[in-house]
Amino acid sequence: MSTATRLFVRNVWLQALVMALCALLVSQLIWTAAPATFHAIEWAPYDTWIRLRPHPAPDPHLLLVTRDPAGDHQFGAGQWDRSLAATLITALHDAGATAIGIDIPLDLPSPPNLGGAVSDALLIEAAKSAGTVAYPAVLAPAIDQEGPSPMMPPQHLVPGKSTLQPVLDLDRVVRRGLLYHGSGSSELPSLGLSLAAGVWQVPLERIERRSGSIRLPHAQIGGGATGDVTIPVDRQGRLLLNFTGPQSLAPIPSATILDIFRLIEQKDNDRLVALVNGKAVLLTTQPRPQPERTVPSGEDTTDMLLQAQLLHTLLTQDWIRELTPWQRGVLAFVLSVGVAWAAFRWTDWRGILLGSGLLLVYLAVAVISLALLRLVLPFVMPVTAALLLLVAGSLLGQIVATRRLVLLEQDMLSVQQQLVAVREALIYQETAVESLEEDLESARTSMSHSASKAAESATLAADLQRMLAEAQAQEEATRQRMDALEGQLHNLRAATISAAPLRNIEQEQLRRECEQSGIVTNDPAMLTMFRDLKKGARSPVTVLITGEAGTGKELCARAVHRLSPRAAKPFVAVNMAAISPELFESELFGHVRGSFTGAHADRKGYFELAHLGTIFLDEIGDLRLDHQSKLLRVLQDRTFYRVGATSPTTVDVRIVAATNKDLQRGVSEGWFREDLYFRLKGLVLHLPPLRERTADIPLLAEVCLREAAQKSHQPPMPLSGEALEALTTQSWKGNVRELRQCLEQAVALAEGALITASDLRLPGTSTSVADTPTAAALLPDSAGDLAVLNQLRRNRFDMQATARALGWDRSTVTQRLKGLCFQALVESAGDQAKAASALAGAPSLLRTVELKLMDYRAHLMDTIAPFADVEEALVDCKRRFKNLPERHFRFVETLVRRHFESQA
Repeated sequence: MSTATRLFVRNVWLQALVMALCALLVSQLIWTAAPATFHAIEWAPYDTWIRLRPHPAPDPHLLLVTRDPAGDHQFGAGQWDRSLAATLITALHDAGATAIGIDIPLDLPSPPNLGGAVSDALLIEAAKSAGTVAYPAVLAPAIDQEGPSPMMPPQHLVPGKSTLQPVLDLDRVVRRGLLYHGSGSSELPSLGLSLAAGVWQVPLERIERRSGSIRLPHAQIGGGATGDVTIPVDRQGRLLLNFTGPQSLAPIPSATILDIFRLIEQKDNDRLVALVNGKAVLLTTQPRPQPERTVPSGEDTTDMLLQAQLLHTLLTQDWIRELTPWQRGVLAFVLSVGVAWAAFRWTDWRGILLGSGLLLVYLAVAVISLALLRLVLPFVMPVTAALLLLVAGSLLGQIVATRRLVLLEQDMLSVQQQLVAVREALIYQETAVESLEEDLESARTSMSHSASKAAESATLAADLQRMLAEAQAQEEATRQRMDALEGQLHNLRAATISAAPLRNIEQEQLRRECEQSGIVTNDPAMLTMFRDLKKGARSPVTVLITGEAGTGKELCARAVHRLSPRAAKPFVAVNMAAISPELFESELFGHVRGSFTGAHADRKGYFELAHLGTIFLDEIGDLRLDHQSKLLRVLQDRTFYRVGATSPTTVDVRIVAATNKDLQRGVSEGWFREDLYFRLKGLVLHLPPLRERTADIPLLAEVCLREAAQKSHQPPMPLSGEALEALTTQSWKGNVRELRQCLEQAVALAEGALITASDLRLPGTSTSVADTPTAAALLPDSAGDLAVLNQLRRNRFDMQATARALGWDRSTVTQRLKGLCFQALVESAGDQAKAASALAGAPSLLRTVELKLMDYRAHLMDTIAPFADVEEALVDCKRRFKNLPERHFRFVETLVRRHFESQA
């Protein structure tokens, strides 16, 4: 018998190790022939637990809006017009939804019979405006290409592109969610991850991907707490889903699209805000696709609902973890060794019983770890290997035991023979004892010389270990820290705000209809205006709405659209004053590819986007004369040419215009075209200023306070009688907009449970905004350019809001910004993009600053264009920009001299 055989037969542990390896190898070979069956059995405990366990608690930050038969009856059984999704997205975002997911791939065009490009444009615009919309991408074949799908031009795509790609196991059951799909430039996050990142306010580019986990730093977890969220994933970046139970969607808060749409139609903002505020909303607008995916509970579901399960798992952070492949292998090997040792240690019934007991203990541990620790342990391989070992132990035990007895007899004979030799050798060993003792003493002496260094190293290592443990404990304590502050309930008596009784039923009906359009009034003049608006909305006549800034002209324009036969079609609002002169034609009429530098693809203008709907031209009185003539042709025959196009484009749109200027005076003074004025003057609706309808101030104040409280998640703060009197006596140059901003500021800064007159910061009250400690801390030097720029940024370059915050008039703020723009142009050596970036301070403000910068620069160039001499031009500039601070005028002089030098 060879040495290796002897060693194997004698050593039970070696037998157990070898047989465990063999059993695992045989198990692997067996299940390789049936991978689907292996996968189904492997995940049977997980599937069973999902079906039988109690439903987990629903996450309060998730709402699923589904399509139901009632919605199919209302909107049709097939594909829906995408303008409906655009309406839902806009309403949900306005109601406070933190993230919105839709199941419409924006890189696939809408059929012409369902709105076509117009509906696509509305949906894309709604997604862009919301900024937190995630949508699925077409993964094949576009996912393997560079950039967006060729099915639509790239400029139509918006951020939020995600994937619904399911992860099917070998048995065609979905148990995991893939958080990222693709690689390189084609990589996309899953829809669930995009929405979770939106709820946690973590940009996708800040997500850290590591081996075995995905980390979202500084996530807004809820309740004011901020912490890191670490998502456990496998090597393929997949997260094991924590399904919600046998009825897959029962615990997830849900509503129907028809319910949401009715709330929008009814203008029931309170219920809508209560339903979606602070939540991630998933909109399932597509017809239920076939085939559907099977989940562990045995139900069939769609890819969108699987993303809902993924999002629910992420938001609850109730992770179900699985071991890595090497950990699964080690665990299966350890169990197999234990069963093999029991089977080969006792070759009778005791070995089989002990091995079976070890297997049952492992199965119990697997069940407990799944139920309590949310840890999935391997099932098929350990059980298969253990059963093979138990069978092998009963068959091979007798053979191994017989061979073991033979070897024992041979060993006894060998030991007896060696005993004589050992006794003889003992004499020789005794003579070597003294020399061995001397060697031992020498070794001890040598160790004593290095003992101090070894101890020092050990002490240092222990200190470092202790310090590391303390640091880890502090980090853990920091992560678990959260704010648990609660506000006090406000239940004080306040001034009663009640509507005065109307004189007749017609006015009461008009008042209710006004409220549905967002117009709050009891004023007879306003109600009469709304009656004319209702009548005129039914006809295609052009509507001109006049009134001071902040009186609600856009609300009336939207009411015209809503009450017209075009209510289901697009409503496109255009601020004519904000359009750059260089981009006027491109913005309104669109352009074709290659028509000018930067025109990389065809683009539809606002008029084409509003086809079959209504276009609202706000601030029409600020339009330049040369642009007025171009607009006149469109109003006459609804035909225009895209920039660079050779064929005309015809649209069917309803024109609604608004202005806060006297256009009739503009015609007489020559700054507004007479023919354009009469073309716009189809139906003229005039909105009286707030100072002429002071009876509406209590009603408006009540609505504004309620909305401000909802935004700040606080109970409504009532007005004191003194505050209400102060509001009614104020002149309100900014009208309803100024009143709203004043009340929002009062809600934010009020110290008591009641808004007093001093909290309003109105001129003439005891405390103004500029005198408060808060304002002083925010603006230590109201005359400094940097302080003015910071205030402009806080108010998003809103001149009126900035002027109110500084206690200045609007023109002074405008001159300051103009001077800062000229200074930035000089310091950036004429680089307009660099100058705008320096002034904006944030990417979200860049476009606004660019427009203002282009406007100011164009104004300066137009001023000096008639002059051939630089000195004459500077004299005229001194006259034109006389209100510009002197320190800023030197930058004007620099720009003028540079211009003339470049022309020389």
